[in-house]
Amino acid sequence: MAPPVIRTNHAGPARQPRTHGFTLPPGACDTHIHVLGPYDRHPLLVTRMLEPPPATAEDFRDTIMPLGIQRAIVVQPSVYATDNRCTLEAVSILGAGARAVAVIEPDIADAELAALQAAGVRGVRLQSIAAGGQSPDLYEAVARRIRPLGWHLQLYVDARSLPPILPLLRGLGVPLVFDHMAQIDSESGEDEPGFAALLDLLREGLAWVKLSNSFYVPRPARARALFAANPSRCLWGSDWPHMAEMDPEVPDEGQLLARLAEWFPDPAARRAILADNPDALYFR
Repeated sequence: MAPPVIRTNHAGPARQPRTHGFTLPPGACDTHIHVLGPYDRHPLLVTRMLEPPPATAEDFRDTIMPLGIQRAIVVQPSVYATDNRCTLEAVSILGAGARAVAVIEPDIADAELAALQAAGVRGVRLQSIAAGGQSPDLYEAVARRIRPLGWHLQLYVDARSLPPILPLLRGLGVPLVFDHMAQIDSESGEDEPGFAALLDLLREGLAWVKLSNSFYVPRPARARALFAANPSRCLWGSDWPHMAEMDPEVPDEGQLLARLAEWFPDPAARRAILADNPDALYFR
Protein backbone atom coordinates (compact mmCIF):
# COMPACT_ATOMS: atom_id res chain seq x y z
CA MET A 1 0.00 0.00 0.00
CA ALA A 2 1.20 3.49 -0.78
CA PRO A 3 1.60 5.76 2.26
CA PRO A 4 -0.88 8.62 2.60
CA VAL A 5 0.05 11.96 1.13
CA ILE A 6 0.61 14.27 4.10
CA ARG A 7 0.20 17.95 3.45
CA THR A 8 -0.08 20.98 5.67
CA ASN A 9 -3.51 22.27 6.59
CA HIS A 10 -2.77 25.94 5.91
CA ALA A 11 -6.35 26.97 6.73
CA GLY A 12 -6.01 26.11 10.40
CA PRO A 13 -8.84 24.75 12.57
CA ALA A 14 -12.51 25.58 12.10
CA ARG A 15 -13.37 28.76 13.98
CA GLN A 16 -17.12 28.19 14.18
CA PRO A 17 -17.76 24.47 14.76
CA ARG A 18 -21.16 23.13 13.89
CA THR A 19 -23.53 21.84 16.56
CA HIS A 20 -23.26 18.13 17.27
CA GLY A 21 -26.83 17.42 18.35
CA PHE A 22 -26.36 15.77 21.75
CA THR A 23 -25.43 16.73 25.30
CA LEU A 24 -21.88 15.81 26.21
CA PRO A 25 -21.46 14.07 29.59
CA PRO A 26 -19.94 15.95 32.54
CA GLY A 27 -16.16 15.84 32.35
CA ALA A 28 -16.09 15.29 28.58
CA CYS A 29 -12.47 15.18 27.44
CA ASP A 30 -10.78 15.69 24.10
CA THR A 31 -7.81 13.38 24.54
CA HIS A 32 -5.85 14.44 21.48
CA ILE A 33 -5.10 18.07 20.74
CA HIS A 34 -1.91 19.83 19.69
CA VAL A 35 -1.07 23.43 20.54
CA LEU A 36 1.11 25.53 18.24
CA GLY A 37 2.51 28.90 19.17
CA PRO A 38 2.26 31.77 19.51
CA TYR A 39 5.24 31.56 17.18
CA ASP A 40 7.00 34.58 18.66
CA ARG A 41 7.46 32.48 21.83
CA HIS A 42 7.33 28.96 20.43
CA PRO A 43 8.63 28.83 16.84
CA LEU A 44 8.43 25.54 14.98
CA LEU A 45 11.57 23.44 15.29
CA VAL A 46 10.94 20.65 12.76
CA THR A 47 9.25 21.64 9.50
CA ARG A 48 10.36 18.92 7.10
CA MET A 49 6.78 17.70 6.68
CA LEU A 50 4.48 20.40 8.04
CA GLU A 51 4.39 24.16 8.51
CA PRO A 52 0.95 24.76 10.04
CA PRO A 53 -0.44 28.13 11.15
CA PRO A 54 -0.51 28.85 14.88
CA ALA A 55 -3.27 27.31 16.99
CA THR A 56 -3.02 28.42 20.60
CA ALA A 57 -4.47 27.13 23.84
CA GLU A 58 -6.69 30.20 23.92
CA ASP A 59 -8.01 29.31 20.46
CA PHE A 60 -8.99 25.85 21.68
CA ARG A 61 -10.53 27.21 24.86
CA ASP A 62 -12.60 29.83 23.05
CA THR A 63 -13.80 27.81 20.03
CA ILE A 64 -13.92 24.13 21.02
CA MET A 65 -14.63 24.00 24.74
CA PRO A 66 -18.02 25.75 24.32
CA LEU A 67 -19.17 22.56 22.54
CA GLY A 68 -19.21 20.90 25.98
CA ILE A 69 -15.57 19.79 26.17
CA GLN A 70 -14.43 20.37 29.76
CA ARG A 71 -11.03 18.68 29.72
CA ALA A 72 -8.21 18.25 27.21
CA ILE A 73 -5.01 16.26 26.73
CA VAL A 74 -2.32 18.29 25.01
CA VAL A 75 -0.08 15.99 22.96
CA GLN A 76 3.43 17.11 22.03
CA PRO A 77 3.51 17.52 18.22
CA SER A 78 6.39 16.39 16.03
CA VAL A 79 7.11 20.00 15.01
CA TYR A 80 8.49 20.71 18.51
CA ALA A 81 10.63 17.57 18.83
CA THR A 82 11.56 17.19 22.53
CA ASP A 83 11.02 20.86 23.44
CA ASN A 84 7.85 20.51 25.53
CA ARG A 85 7.56 24.14 26.62
CA CYS A 86 4.64 25.05 24.35
CA THR A 87 2.69 21.96 25.43
CA LEU A 88 3.30 22.63 29.12
CA GLU A 89 2.31 26.28 28.76
CA ALA A 90 -0.94 25.15 27.13
CA VAL A 91 -1.70 22.88 30.11
CA SER A 92 -1.15 25.82 32.43
CA ILE A 93 -3.51 28.01 30.39
CA LEU A 94 -6.24 25.36 30.16
CA GLY A 95 -6.06 24.70 33.89
CA ALA A 96 -6.99 21.79 36.13
CA GLY A 97 -8.84 19.96 33.37
CA ALA A 98 -5.73 19.59 31.22
CA ARG A 99 -2.93 17.05 31.11
CA ALA A 100 -0.04 16.48 28.71
CA VAL A 101 1.74 13.79 26.73
CA ALA A 102 5.38 14.74 26.22
CA VAL A 103 8.24 13.65 23.98
CA ILE A 104 11.51 12.86 25.78
CA GLU A 105 14.94 11.37 25.24
CA PRO A 106 15.71 8.15 27.15
CA ASP A 107 18.60 9.85 28.95
CA ILE A 108 16.43 12.63 30.39
CA ALA A 109 17.43 13.59 33.93
CA ASP A 110 15.32 12.38 36.85
CA ALA A 111 14.78 15.97 37.96
CA GLU A 112 13.36 16.90 34.56
CA LEU A 113 11.00 13.93 34.64
CA ALA A 114 9.79 15.04 38.06
CA ALA A 115 9.22 18.55 36.73
CA LEU A 116 7.20 17.20 33.82
CA GLN A 117 5.08 15.15 36.22
CA ALA A 118 4.40 18.23 38.35
CA ALA A 119 3.44 20.19 35.20
CA GLY A 120 0.76 17.66 34.25
CA VAL A 121 2.52 15.14 32.01
CA ARG A 122 1.06 11.64 32.22
CA GLY A 123 2.57 9.92 29.20
CA VAL A 124 5.26 9.94 26.52
CA ARG A 125 4.61 9.84 22.80
CA LEU A 126 6.70 7.68 20.48
CA GLN A 127 5.96 7.77 16.78
CA SER A 128 7.37 6.25 13.62
CA ILE A 129 5.34 8.21 11.07
CA ALA A 130 6.22 11.91 11.10
CA ALA A 131 9.62 13.53 10.69
CA GLY A 132 11.95 12.80 13.58
CA GLY A 133 10.18 9.57 14.53
CA GLN A 134 11.62 6.98 16.89
CA SER A 135 12.47 3.34 16.31
CA PRO A 136 10.87 0.57 18.42
CA ASP A 137 14.43 0.01 19.67
CA LEU A 138 13.80 2.95 22.02
CA TYR A 139 10.56 1.63 23.52
CA GLU A 140 12.16 -0.35 26.33
CA ALA A 141 14.57 2.45 27.29
CA VAL A 142 11.74 5.00 27.51
CA ALA A 143 9.40 2.58 29.31
CA ARG A 144 12.07 1.92 31.92
CA ARG A 145 12.26 5.64 32.71
CA ILE A 146 8.53 6.28 32.97
CA ARG A 147 7.43 3.05 34.65
CA PRO A 148 8.02 4.35 38.21
CA LEU A 149 5.87 7.40 37.45
CA GLY A 150 2.86 5.37 36.31
CA TRP A 151 2.92 7.03 32.89
CA HIS A 152 1.88 5.44 29.62
CA LEU A 153 3.46 5.16 26.18
CA GLN A 154 1.41 6.74 23.42
CA LEU A 155 2.25 5.16 20.07
CA TYR A 156 1.66 6.75 16.68
CA VAL A 157 2.26 3.71 14.48
CA ASP A 158 0.80 1.81 11.56
CA ALA A 159 -1.21 -1.19 12.75
CA ARG A 160 0.53 -3.30 10.11
CA SER A 161 3.77 -2.90 12.10
CA LEU A 162 2.32 -4.40 15.29
CA PRO A 163 2.55 -8.22 14.84
CA PRO A 164 6.38 -8.41 14.80
CA ILE A 165 6.72 -6.25 17.94
CA LEU A 166 3.91 -7.76 20.02
CA PRO A 167 6.33 -9.59 22.38
CA LEU A 168 8.19 -6.31 22.93
CA LEU A 169 4.97 -4.39 23.63
CA ARG A 170 3.63 -7.01 26.04
CA GLY A 171 6.87 -6.90 28.03
CA LEU A 172 7.17 -3.14 28.51
CA GLY A 173 5.24 -3.04 31.77
CA VAL A 174 3.50 0.27 31.02
CA PRO A 175 0.05 1.03 29.57
CA LEU A 176 0.01 1.52 25.80
CA VAL A 177 -2.14 4.12 24.07
CA PHE A 178 -2.58 3.97 20.29
CA ASP A 179 -3.27 7.13 18.29
CA HIS A 180 -5.82 7.31 15.49
CA MET A 181 -7.14 3.75 15.84
CA ALA A 182 -3.60 2.62 14.84
CA GLN A 183 -4.60 3.17 11.23
CA ILE A 184 -2.23 4.94 8.89
CA ASP A 185 -3.29 3.86 5.40
CA SER A 186 -6.91 4.61 4.51
CA GLU A 187 -7.17 1.13 2.97
CA SER A 188 -6.18 -0.53 6.23
CA GLY A 189 -8.95 -3.00 7.02
CA GLU A 190 -10.51 -4.74 10.00
CA ASP A 191 -9.40 -8.18 8.80
CA GLU A 192 -5.65 -7.56 8.75
CA PRO A 193 -3.23 -9.10 11.29
CA GLY A 194 -2.23 -5.71 12.70
CA PHE A 195 -5.77 -4.82 13.64
CA ALA A 196 -6.28 -8.25 15.19
CA ALA A 197 -3.13 -7.66 17.24
CA LEU A 198 -4.52 -4.34 18.50
CA LEU A 199 -7.79 -6.02 19.48
CA ASP A 200 -5.83 -8.65 21.41
CA LEU A 201 -3.91 -5.97 23.34
CA LEU A 202 -7.20 -4.28 24.22
CA ARG A 203 -8.81 -7.52 25.39
CA GLU A 204 -5.76 -8.26 27.53
CA GLY A 205 -6.09 -4.85 29.20
CA LEU A 206 -2.63 -3.79 28.03
CA ALA A 207 -3.73 -1.03 25.66
CA TRP A 208 -5.99 1.93 25.16
CA VAL A 209 -6.98 3.37 21.79
CA LYS A 210 -7.97 6.83 20.63
CA LEU A 211 -10.92 7.11 18.27
CA SER A 212 -9.20 10.11 16.71
CA ASN A 213 -9.39 9.20 13.09
CA SER A 214 -10.29 12.37 11.23
CA PHE A 215 -7.15 12.28 9.09
CA TYR A 216 -8.21 8.99 7.52
CA VAL A 217 -11.35 7.52 6.04
CA PRO A 218 -13.63 7.03 9.09
CA ARG A 219 -14.90 3.49 9.56
CA PRO A 220 -17.75 2.85 11.99
CA ALA A 221 -16.90 -0.86 11.91
CA ARG A 222 -13.37 -0.17 13.12
CA ALA A 223 -14.54 2.05 15.99
CA ARG A 224 -17.23 -0.42 17.08
CA ALA A 225 -14.86 -3.38 16.96
CA LEU A 226 -12.40 -1.54 19.18
CA PHE A 227 -15.11 -0.64 21.67
CA ALA A 228 -16.44 -4.20 21.71
CA ALA A 229 -12.94 -5.51 22.47
CA ASN A 230 -12.74 -3.40 25.64
CA PRO A 231 -15.33 -0.67 26.31
CA SER A 232 -13.27 0.73 29.20
CA ARG A 233 -10.21 1.40 27.02
CA CYS A 234 -11.58 3.58 24.21
CA LEU A 235 -11.05 7.35 24.17
CA TRP A 236 -12.13 10.18 21.87
CA GLY A 237 -9.80 12.76 20.39
CA SER A 238 -10.36 15.43 17.78
CA ASP A 239 -6.75 15.82 16.57
CA TRP A 240 -7.30 19.59 16.73
CA PRO A 241 -5.98 21.74 15.01
CA HIS A 242 -5.58 19.18 12.21
CA MET A 243 -2.05 20.11 11.22
CA ALA A 244 -2.14 17.77 8.24
CA GLU A 245 -5.08 16.67 6.15
CA MET A 246 -5.84 14.60 3.07
CA ASP A 247 -9.36 15.97 2.62
CA PRO A 248 -9.65 19.55 1.32
CA GLU A 249 -12.36 20.21 3.93
CA VAL A 250 -10.87 20.88 7.37
CA PRO A 251 -12.54 18.68 10.01
CA ASP A 252 -15.02 20.40 12.27
CA GLU A 253 -15.17 19.38 15.93
CA GLY A 254 -18.95 19.54 16.03
CA GLN A 255 -19.05 17.27 13.00
CA LEU A 256 -16.56 14.87 14.60
CA LEU A 257 -18.65 14.65 17.77
CA ALA A 258 -21.77 14.07 15.69
CA ARG A 259 -19.94 11.22 13.96
CA LEU A 260 -19.10 9.72 17.35
CA ALA A 261 -22.81 9.80 18.23
CA GLU A 262 -23.60 7.98 14.99
CA TRP A 263 -21.05 5.31 15.81
CA PHE A 264 -22.31 5.00 19.41
CA PRO A 265 -25.97 6.01 19.81
CA ASP A 266 -26.02 4.64 23.38
CA PRO A 267 -25.38 7.55 25.82
CA ALA A 268 -23.68 5.16 28.25
CA ALA A 269 -21.11 4.22 25.60
CA ARG A 270 -20.46 7.88 24.82
CA ARG A 271 -20.08 8.66 28.52
CA ALA A 272 -17.45 5.93 28.81
CA ILE A 273 -15.52 7.15 25.76
CA LEU A 274 -15.76 10.87 26.47
CA ALA A 275 -15.55 11.02 30.26
CA ASP A 276 -15.11 7.85 32.32
CA ASN A 277 -12.21 6.33 30.39
CA PRO A 278 -10.18 9.56 30.12
CA ASP A 279 -10.73 10.09 33.83
CA ALA A 280 -9.21 6.69 34.60
CA LEU A 281 -6.18 7.17 32.35
CA TYR A 282 -5.25 10.81 32.87
CA PHE A 283 -6.82 12.20 36.03
CA ARG A 284 -6.22 9.69 38.83
